[in-house]
This record gives sequence, C-alpha cells and structure tokens, in this order.
Amino acid sequence: MRLNPSFLTHESKGEHITVSTAGTAFNGLIRSNPTAAFIIELLKQDTTEHEITERILEKYEVDRLTAEKDVAGIIGRLRSIGAIADE
Repeated sequence: MRLNPSFLTHESKGEHITVSTAGTAFNGLIRSNPTAAFIIELLKQDTTEHEITERILEKYEVDRLTAEKDVAGIIGRLRSIGAIADE
C-alpha cells in the first residue's frame, strides 16, 4: 500500500497538511498530528501496516498494542477517503 498519488503533502512551520487533488471523492485537506504525519510520510513508498508499526515502535516510546491500534486507525481513516492506494 502507499499514499494515493492524487494526495499531496506539505509541511510548513511544523504543520503537516495532506491535500486531495482532482480525481478524488474527498474534497479537502487533512491536518495531521506528528504521529499521523510520520505515517503519511512512510506511505509515500510502498509499505505494509506491519512495517509502519515497526517504525512507530522505533521512533516513539509506545507499546506494540497501542502502536498497532493507532496505525490501524490512521490507515483506516486514510483508506476511507481514498488516500491509500492498495497495489
């Protein structure tokens, strides 16, 4: 899976924004907290939910269950708006 190429990201002054472009059902932008922004950045390359969870565990002091739950939640929200391209 990876970030749908119809979604662009931008970071400015510590704020991470993901914007949909033409051709998507979602019409708006997403402001992300640091964890969600980290996940979105990882999604710029082909990856798996497991790989993202492992990277979260490396970066943050969090237990595996919490990391898995948070990753699944963020990916689920992104998938619901068409921001995830499953290949």
